[in-house]
Amino acid sequence: MEEKMYTAGEIAKMAGVSLKTIRFYDAKGLLKPVTHSEAGYRYYNRNSVVALQKILMLKYLGFSLQQIEGLTRGESGMSFDEQLLRQKELLLQRKKQLEELIETIEIMEKSGETQRWDYLIRLLSLLTDEEKVKQQYETSVNLERRINLHAYSTAEQGWMDWVYERLPLKAGGKVLEIGCGTGLLWRENIYRLPEKLQLTLTDRSEGMLEQTQSTLKEYEGLLAEKGIRIEYRVMDGDALQLPMAEYDCIIANHMLYHVANREACLGAIAAALKPEGCFCCSTVGNTHMRELHELVREFDDRLEMPFTSITAGFHLENGEGQLRKFFSRVERMEQDNDLLVDNADAIYDYVYSYPGNAPCILERRGEEFRRMLQEKIEREGSIFIHKSAGMFVCGW
Repeated sequence: MEEKMYTAGEIAKMAGVSLKTIRFYDAKGLLKPVTHSEAGYRYYNRNSVVALQKILMLKYLGFSLQQIEGLTRGESGMSFDEQLLRQKELLLQRKKQLEELIETIEIMEKSGETQRWDYLIRLLSLLTDEEKVKQQYETSVNLERRINLHAYSTAEQGWMDWVYERLPLKAGGKVLEIGCGTGLLWRENIYRLPEKLQLTLTDRSEGMLEQTQSTLKEYEGLLAEKGIRIEYRVMDGDALQLPMAEYDCIIANHMLYHVANREACLGAIAAALKPEGCFCCSTVGNTHMRELHELVREFDDRLEMPFTSITAGFHLENGEGQLRKFFSRVERMEQDNDLLVDNADAIYDYVYSYPGNAPCILERRGEEFRRMLQEKIEREGSIFIHKSAGMFVCGW
């Protein structure tokens, strides 16, 4: 049977959009026609209708055109059922976000008049998970609050030292870090860097990059003496544009779970490595900070702990399978590490830094939470929190 074809006007009518929209998606490369008539008219088929449905669904979910392009490209090999399942997952995420918005509005309704404006401002950050994460990392404040808790580690070696010792850095090597944060990895290991290193530090947040640049500025003399060059770039893991076979080592430290389209991201990373290059990425495990999450739930089960869901896409238990699509050698390493915290303020600040409704609730019940923590510390001497963190070292 001959395949039925549709004109641009017909497919637009089916979808309830304008002809101008179809032409726009064509120009952006999102919905190319299957063929053209001799007169130059665009024609589409049933697969085109499916593709348009997916574009409109992702647009409804709040994705930008750039993100939609990455998602559709990364899912091009999926079956129709797999694509529907992916869309269902995204809709369930949106459902959860809407429930969070409703819950925050209910907190606003019960608050005093003077507090409502503050809650309204916070409500804006709950519109999408992407916005939550973006707000978290616009400056280094929330990240530093979380890092401070790890000062109570039981490990003999600090996390950044542990990571650094597993990086295959060499003199004259070209190294790229995606998501450098505040540059802590390099600051803590500045005297160990090999000579003539060419280091490119990137982050999606200009605020983070400014903090990193400021942090490393005081070592300019040392870096110049060793011939080390550092370049800073704003770069989003969901829209990587990297040169082919350029780097000896690429690093992604606790950031891949923030990337919506990891397949496209990992593909770009693999292509940007030299043939003998190495990709090193760290993440957390399923049981990471479990005791703290239980403590927070015990105090107020309305408190959101979104990092549990945010990190679910790429963790120690499921990361290897994703990496093996691009690398034949994937080695998993884990650090033996826990926390013994005898400072209630350190835990309070960590929880306050959570994206979502934590600040709203703690501004009302903060003193109760501090008392609960302090009483537990007085009873037990400290609060035990298990850490599950490690890294994958990948190559060919």
